[in-house]
Amino acid sequence: MEITKTKLLHEVRAVKREGELASIMKAQWIAEEVLRDVLKFLKTGITEIEIAEFIKKSFVQYGAPILSFSPIVAFGKSSADIHHIPNKTKLKKGDIIMLDFGTTVNHYCSDMTRTYFWGQPNAKQKKLYLDVLEAMNRAFICIGKGEKKAKVIDKVARGFLARKYKNNFAHGLGHGVGTVIHEWPSFKSKSEDVLPVGCVMTIEPGIYLKGFGGVRIEDMILVTKNGYKNLTNVPKDLEDVILGT
Repeated sequence: MEITKTKLLHEVRAVKREGELASIMKAQWIAEEVLRDVLKFLKTGITEIEIAEFIKKSFVQYGAPILSFSPIVAFGKSSADIHHIPNKTKLKKGDIIMLDFGTTVNHYCSDMTRTYFWGQPNAKQKKLYLDVLEAMNRAFICIGKGEKKAKVIDKVARGFLARKYKNNFAHGLGHGVGTVIHEWPSFKSKSEDVLPVGCVMTIEPGIYLKGFGGVRIEDMILVTKNGYKNLTNVPKDLEDVILGT
């Protein structure tokens, strides 16, 4: 009985009412404004900590000071660390830049990751980025066809990356977002979750190569009856993520 009650509670919380969705979308809009400010603030020699502090201060200025989680800012090889804590590493030409952050509006969270290149990426960096982007697009196509089984969607992206990078996609494809940053349901290979219409999910494939760097790209989507609506409006094609040239 308790399991049934818990499942019912999860499902009720997962489906967002109009006001709840509006708060999530506003939080995401503010995060996108902050990201644009961050990209202008980046420069060779700046540290991860300086960028993380800039992100926090920017959210205060936009009237959304309570973040969804501590910002992840990773330069170069540090981008291979999934939950990297910003340190005094300085940005240099040729680095991968990973930025993962979000904020809250009326207690509702946003979540977004973008990976950039400080200067022209090399062939291996380009391939890594394009493969992760392709995995994301395959998941979108699957959801767009009306698929609601979490493990089926996860497998589409995970299977594509597994053929190219052995066991380097070390987390689920995504998770629900609401008043907490990780909410039911979740995209995992063994998940039995079925996505309810009206839930907000992240899609965030990633590959992490120790000693080289990593790429993660993350959008938030609203699951609809016949597909999805992308709530993230930040470009992510390869030409859009090359900076500092």
